Amino acid sequence: MIDYLIVILEHNCASFCCYDVKDRSRNELISLDLLKKIADHAIRDRLSVNFLYGGTPLPPEYEKVIGEVEHMKMVPLGRARSHENAVFVINGEEDLRHVYALDGGDFNNVILRVGRDDLGSLGATVKSLIGRFKRLNVIVRDVYRFTEEAFSVYEGQLEDVGAIVGEEYRKGNFIEVNVLTDRVFLTNMNNCNAGTRHLTVAPNGKFYICPAFYYENENNSLGGIDDRVEIKNARLLELEYAPICRSCDAWHCKRCVWLNDAVTSELNTPSHQQCVLAHLEREASRRFLERVGADIGINDRVPPIPKLDYLDPFDVITNRSVSPEERERHFAQLLSKPLEDLPVKELLRQIYRTDPKMLTRLKEQCCVVVDLEDKE
Repeated sequence: MIDYLIVILEHNCASFCCYDVKDRSRNELISLDLLKKIADHAIRDRLSVNFLYGGTPLPPEYEKVIGEVEHMKMVPLGRARSHENAVFVINGEEDLRHVYALDGGDFNNVILRVGRDDLGSLGATVKSLIGRFKRLNVIVRDVYRFTEEAFSVYEGQLEDVGAIVGEEYRKGNFIEVNVLTDRVFLTNMNNCNAGTRHLTVAPNGKFYICPAFYYENENNSLGGIDDRVEIKNARLLELEYAPICRSCDAWHCKRCVWLNDAVTSELNTPSHQQCVLAHLEREASRRFLERVGADIGINDRVPPIPKLDYLDPFDVITNRSVSPEERERHFAQLLSKPLEDLPVKELLRQIYRTDPKMLTRLKEQCCVVVDLEDKE
């Protein structure tokens, strides 16, 4: 069920995720007629819209159409003073020079895009932004380039971010930093969900799974605004058909299907880099909760995050020296730790609330028929 659309207002819009805007020499602005069609489509299907802005000021008639639908604006930081109630994107050192634009405003949500070469200053950058956001989304834009050295640097920077945010929590300033605090408060997968909860419309009038697919190959569209959208092998976008991800508890992971496709050639199979990155963040969240949970009184309200002995679950799955039964037992022992003190009836109630059919299947697997005539 699609809940919202992402609309690229101009080719050179603000990239809010791990993809880069390619071919900036052509800056195609979406046509007013197409924008009206998108607005009508969103209103008819009761969809909200995330509008991606670029550096070009839009004509008043464009802003009028945008105002007719429930929406959110995602805007480059350099244009922060031109928009209110928007999500602002900080993209590298050049945008950080405009960080003063966030002073004195009520800016709830800020996106910080960092690359492998910027990792060493992540902690310092987050510290410089304290007081200028309520939620900071850190997006690593070139995960596919990560090496073991980069992972080590990122791990150290996450530790610094944890210390900085911990200080704020002890002061009563409960800010959010996605790569650190999201996993603390989640209880199930909360991924990007491109293609299952949202689709993208580009300036050429075509639908795409997400903006990354548009910038990677414009011909890889799902159809036009007047067409019936069709996603080939759509089931591969769903968690149920991702055998590694559905057993994972790095619930904050974006599970980026574009990265999956680009690196592994499989929509539902994550790359080693994406898994390691998510598990480094998960471990940073675990340590953060251990340090501040008792201080701010949330240990009795959020489940503990169990310590794992892997950074990439695929390493365990592909270990041929371990039998399938041993692998299942290994994952179950690790991932069930937060549930160990939960009464069985409460656990079954939560399972039933999540998926009644799951409880039925569990009973079928675990309950054996007793032969009353067999007295041996």
